[in-house]
Amino acid sequence: MNRPALHVALAVCVLLAGCSLLGPSHTREERATRALDNASATLDGTETYRFDSDMSVVATADDRTERVDLDLTGAIDVAAREMRTNATIEGETYRSYLLNRTVYQECAEPWPWGKSETETNWSVQTPARRQLDLLQSGSLYWNGTVDLDGESAILLTGEPTGKAITRYQERRSRSLLGGPSVDNARIQVWLDAETYRPVKTDLRFEVKEGGNTATATVTSRFSDYGASVSIEVPAEARDDPLEFGCPG
Repeated sequence: MNRPALHVALAVCVLLAGCSLLGPSHTREERATRALDNASATLDGTETYRFDSDMSVVATADDRTERVDLDLTGAIDVAAREMRTNATIEGETYRSYLLNRTVYQECAEPWPWGKSETETNWSVQTPARRQLDLLQSGSLYWNGTVDLDGESAILLTGEPTGKAITRYQERRSRSLLGGPSVDNARIQVWLDAETYRPVKTDLRFEVKEGGNTATATVTSRFSDYGASVSIEVPAEARDDPLEFGCPG
């Protein structure tokens, strides 16, 4: 299979974790908009939380199909502007740290660590904020109060606009501009019925580039709001890292 094509799809999934739905007409239900505003305000007041994401990508290139699964776990200290993430793919785990706008990333062998700077505002790079931001435009629906693992949760369904995903691409990776297109997207967000904190998100979309296609499913959970977290960059990451990040 064309591995670069698959890697492009994965890059879109990891970096964007977003979606687009082209079209001029959008429906935004008032009750859903109010819930989203409450969730955004609650998240603004959150100091710490943890997250885990399960991602599945099925890519087709040159008439061959391959599946890749990626697991992400991490913790965020909003007050200190720090985040750590472990990404596991094909049995290998890679660590990364975001300290305000400085990124330390564990590279694949034979490379050591990479270090880079981002111009993007810190807050919009955190997982829960990125998901909520995608609901700020496009269609947004109220699906009522549902049971989620024995707890009461508000369910919202969104269909973000093409403009929203373009803006997100500009924030995250300018190299993706003019690249893969993202279609047939849908995101569901579960909010705690009492606090409006994001509890779970489910994102599904398709990626196309030339004759290559990929379908992606990303399910994320957010927990331990307000709990103590420890984010410490390993000494080896600071010891002569590669400037401008990992190769490739």
